Amino acid sequence: MLLSVKQLPNRSLCVLIFVKAPIPGTVKSRLGKAIGFEAAAELYRCFAQDLLLTIQKLGLDQLIFFAPPEAETAVREWLGEHHHYIVQRGDNLGERMTHAFITSFDLGYTGALITGSDSPDLPLSYLERGLSALSQKQIVLGPSDDGGYYTLGFTPENFTPTVFKDIPWSTPTVYEQTLQILHTQPYPVCQLPTWYDVDTLEDLRHLYQRLRQSPRLTESMVYLQQHYDRFGSYLS
Repeated sequence: MLLSVKQLPNRSLCVLIFVKAPIPGTVKSRLGKAIGFEAAAELYRCFAQDLLLTIQKLGLDQLIFFAPPEAETAVREWLGEHHHYIVQRGDNLGERMTHAFITSFDLGYTGALITGSDSPDLPLSYLERGLSALSQKQIVLGPSDDGGYYTLGFTPENFTPTVFKDIPWSTPTVYEQTLQILHTQPYPVCQLPTWYDVDTLEDLRHLYQRLRQSPRLTESMVYLQQHYDRFGSYLS
């Protein structure tokens, strides 16, 4: 049975959100090569803000893991003081995610979903479904259309850090390799529906089409509309 977040028997769940300071050239670099690094950084700001607005509707604690370490003040000014901010630690993405989960469990949370800032229009219902599964002690995995995943969830009991080791990050096989590792464990895995990352110009076109059909006016859509004279040729 799919429970709403308000019905969850365990309210000690949290969402871990990975962000980078929106510095041109360091975020959305593939998109930046097509539309310019300044514009890509501005869009990244919108993407993260849109996703955070969705996550806030869950009513759960949000732990924002940010990079680089010296950007804490800038990130706080950008996203606001009503979040918990923790610096990312580790030499690669796997180590950083391992650190994030362990940190959340050390803080006493009984389950955590992790996500990045690449899916600005991620449906709230997908996160709710993941949290419902997490509250039932399932592992949660949500595939993205590029072969990676947009969310992963564990409890302290089913935490499987081997999914973060020897993974070829940013390749089309990340999701399948992760799923193979999880299937060797004695815990049920809830696979969420596929959703979309926005990393390339083609991804941005698809996002724009989805946002045009949505009744919700997002920061990303406002930005694209306000700068349509710059982006119109890319989005058509």
